[in-house]
Amino acid sequence: MANLISTDVAHVFDGVAAEYEAQLARNPVAGYMRAELHAHFARTFHRGDHVLDFTAGTGIDAFFLAARGVRVTAIDISPAMIAELRKNLVRRGLPIDARVLAAERLSELEERYDGAISTFAGLNLIADLPRVAENLARAVRPGGCVILHGLNQFCLWQATASALRHRGERGGALRVGGKRVAHFLYDPFALWRAAFAPHFKLRQAYGLSILAAPALVKRAGRLAPAIFWADRIVGRMLPAAGDFFVLDLERRA
Repeated sequence: MANLISTDVAHVFDGVAAEYEAQLARNPVAGYMRAELHAHFARTFHRGDHVLDFTAGTGIDAFFLAARGVRVTAIDISPAMIAELRKNLVRRGLPIDARVLAAERLSELEERYDGAISTFAGLNLIADLPRVAENLARAVRPGGCVILHGLNQFCLWQATASALRHRGERGGALRVGGKRVAHFLYDPFALWRAAFAPHFKLRQAYGLSILAAPALVKRAGRLAPAIFWADRIVGRMLPAAGDFFVLDLERRA
């Protein structure tokens, strides 16, 4: 099952790699979340640190960190995504080591890292997260931080919309480039306890896109910044109620 999911994920993301960044750029909620994540990264990682992006995609987060003087190793299961990253790497000339490698194969990496990241539901496409957590524990130095950004099991705005329209619960298939990809939804605290707690302390958890539904934001126009401001505050109070969650973990000594 794990190999089947990995093969499907690689194939689907290969098909959208060339347009991936443009598609995200058209989504204002994705832009808001990316800005929140980058502010979080800037507070956490510093010049000279070595950070592993283990679901790197085309390297948006890797380039942000590298531009701040962070050394980045970026891996992804999709060869086409890594090809796009390398193409941009030639143009930008930043110190990123980009490799085609599934997150489930982190044990093949020999380096020791000061931290690790995974954003925009890359986490939700991994079949064996306890195995990934164990490998991250070997790869990240004691005291190093791991920041995870994934799809929540429950989303307040989606649950409200579904109730009003008499629809079922949050689904089990993600659409990428018009294709359905099997994925896993998590309660952030249950995920931490089940997969990461033996190796990582929970420093912080917050939700993103609790109030900021994409359709609402697009209709709001100039009021969109106010929605994001409110979303940011509510997200700290209700970490498990957003479309996405963020877990900030620290490698135990």
